[in-house]
Amino acid sequence: MRPYVICHMCTTVDGKILGHRWGKLPGYKHESDLFETTAASFGIGAWLVGTTTMDEFDGRKMKLPRAKNRVNRRDHIVHKNAGRLAIGADANGVLRFQENEVGGDHVVLLVTDRASNDYLAHLQAAGVSYLFCGKKGINLDVALRKLHSVFKLRKLMLQGGGKFNGTMLKAGLVDEISHLTVPVADGGAGVPSFFDIPGEAPARAAATLRLLSHKLLPGGVVWARYRVISRYTA
Repeated sequence: MRPYVICHMCTTVDGKILGHRWGKLPGYKHESDLFETTAASFGIGAWLVGTTTMDEFDGRKMKLPRAKNRVNRRDHIVHKNAGRLAIGADANGVLRFQENEVGGDHVVLLVTDRASNDYLAHLQAAGVSYLFCGKKGINLDVALRKLHSVFKLRKLMLQGGGKFNGTMLKAGLVDEISHLTVPVADGGAGVPSFFDIPGEAPARAAATLRLLSHKLLPGGVVWARYRVISRYTA
């Protein structure tokens, strides 16, 4: 069992995701207002991002104090019954949370066996929960199953960058796509997009979708929701 995953993103008509390049959107104070209000309408209390996106929310970079003892390699759960979760992947132990919340959402990190004693001791001192999800890299299927088992998650909102979203899509772990399209054409070569599957381009498209609903929002924004009906296979 794993949560039902909805990938909710805001992009230009050519699929680019860097909102600071768009200028002011008509009808919105900031592009984040559009994203946050529509995300909140789902009523889903857990969101998942990759390391790069999660790095926007952690604390100042610091040298970790040396752990006094070896830290056992087992899952560390601080708030099992937390109502809201901010979940981030951190395969290499680079995030530096000094607090265990992001806007009131309890922080849960997905880590690997490569995590150092110093790093794990730091997370415990900060009150951050973490789950072991692989030896060297994050096994996303294991991660989702643990999130369901430990926190009883039924639904999860994926809000990562292009590479993390692409990795989730390639792994067959995206069930639904919620796409906000703003009336902007970016055109920037190399600018991250909705789904950027790492490595060489696959021989065919990553997924086939079925339209569930569409809506025109203020400022010419189009909100479409799709169900993933067939997935990429390597």
